[in-house]
Amino acid sequence: MGQRRKIGSEIPETLIAEEQEAEEGRFFACYLLSSRSPRYKGHTYIGFTVNPRRRIRQHNGEIAQGAWRTKRKRPWEMVLCIYGFPTNVSALQFEWAWQHPTVSKAVRQAAASFKSPRGLVSKIKLAYTMLTLPPWQSLNITVKFFSTQYTKHSAGCPRLPEQMKVKVCSMDELPSCTKPSDDLLENEDEWCHERECDEDMNSSTLPEETLLDFRTHNSADDQQSDSGIRMNE
Repeated sequence: MGQRRKIGSEIPETLIAEEQEAEEGRFFACYLLSSRSPRYKGHTYIGFTVNPRRRIRQHNGEIAQGAWRTKRKRPWEMVLCIYGFPTNVSALQFEWAWQHPTVSKAVRQAAASFKSPRGLVSKIKLAYTMLTLPPWQSLNITVKFFSTQYTKHSAGCPRLPEQMKVKVCSMDELPSCTKPSDDLLENEDEWCHERECDEDMNSSTLPEETLLDFRTHNSADDQQSDSGIRMNE
């Protein structure tokens, strides 16, 4: 597809339907990390992944590739994972808006009521708030925490739409891409390398990202096509 679409902008319903069919069997998720380093206590990181178990290992340096900007704040703990997005475009839109709530057109009005968008508790509350907004409120989203230690932070969060689920599970119980491909995983590393952002960065100075030349994966005959994410500087 050669259409240009801004992350955080609306996508035509017909296009969503086409991409949802093409991405059937895929797993697209956004996640929240918290640094366990005493030096960086309270620091968080928001990202996108198709394989959470693999991704946290990258962040913690257990396997190579990707997550290079989070190296100095290791070790990291995955606090929660949000999945159920119909396409990677949808998940990337959510991730970008979660990272840049004061810039995102879809989120900035709601984010204006936050004293600060930084910090673990605020990031959890922001995610819950975003899921009640028009771009995402009709999706069949699941929010999974990996420890009851963090579920208490959802107490003051907005009530999620009734079709959404909140669960606590171990990392091993979390699903991942059901049609794994080296191509998709390699692109995930490339996307994260280009887009990594944590709370140390000033989101108000960042340009709004765009998706260019998005091509779907896994056609009916399971042939793969290249997929790329580019950024406007």
